[in-house]
Amino acid sequence: MVATRVKKWEGLETCVRPPAFLCLLLIASSAECHQSPVDFGVMQPYEAHVVEATGQVSRFRDAQAWALSTGEQVRVQQLITTGADGYAKFVVAGGSTFEIFANSRLVFRQNTAAVGDLLDVIGGRVRVHLQAAIGQPQRVFTPSAIVTARQPSTIALAIDEDNAVRIDVLEGEIAVQHALLPNNTPTVVKAIDAILIQPDQAISRRVDRGSLYRYTMKPLHDLWSSVTHTGGKNTKEVTGNQKLLAANSSRVCEWF
Repeated sequence: MVATRVKKWEGLETCVRPPAFLCLLLIASSAECHQSPVDFGVMQPYEAHVVEATGQVSRFRDAQAWALSTGEQVRVQQLITTGADGYAKFVVAGGSTFEIFANSRLVFRQNTAAVGDLLDVIGGRVRVHLQAAIGQPQRVFTPSAIVTARQPSTIALAIDEDNAVRIDVLEGEIAVQHALLPNNTPTVVKAIDAILIQPDQAISRRVDRGSLYRYTMKPLHDLWSSVTHTGGKNTKEVTGNQKLLAANSSRVCEWF
C-alpha cells in the first residue's frame, strides 16, 4: 500500500491510507502488510522487544501465527493479536512503549517510510507511551482517528465493533484528526481529557479539561470497564490482563 501524501499540518505530512483493518485481510494471506520491499536488516533497530507476555499473544510470520513470549523481538510490519486472556508489553528504541490487551489486533510500524508512525491499531484496547520530541513526532493510526504526539505522551484507546474510537490522554498532549473525514485543524486533547471519534461523524468540537466524565458509550464500557489514571503517589500497577493504573478518586478517569 503506497501512502498518498495529500496535505501538511505544521510541517508534518498527513498520510491518508486505507483503513488499518483492511490490512488485516491482506495479512491473513501474506503475513505482513507491505508498502514496499523492506530490508529487515536495516530496520532491525526499529523492532519491538517483548518485555512481558501472558496468555494468548501471537504474531503473523510466513502466513502463520506464531506465539510471542517474553524476550522476543518483533519485526516491523507484523500483525500482533491477543486472545481472550492475552496481554503483552513492548518497548522500542527511543523510549516508546505499547501494551496490547485481550482480544486486540494491531500492526507494528506498518509504514516503514516514517519512523514516527508506530502503530496501526485495528481493534481492541491498547495503551501507548509516545516518546516524541521536537522535530520527532510520533503517530498512532486507528480505523477512525489519527493521533499525533509532539511531546512525551501516554494514551489509552479502545475501538468498538463499529470502529468508534475512544482516546484517553493519561499524560502529555496529543492532536487528533479524523481518519475518514479529514480536517485541516486537528483537535488538541490534553492530559486527563478524553475524546470519542465516530467513523461517520466529523470531530465537532474541541475537548475541554475534564470532559471525559461526560462521555458515555456502552460498547466501549464492555471493552474496557476498568479505570485509567495519570499518576500520583497512590498509583499501583495491576498485573496480567487488567494491567491498568489505579489511583485516588480525585484524579481517576473512568471508562463508563
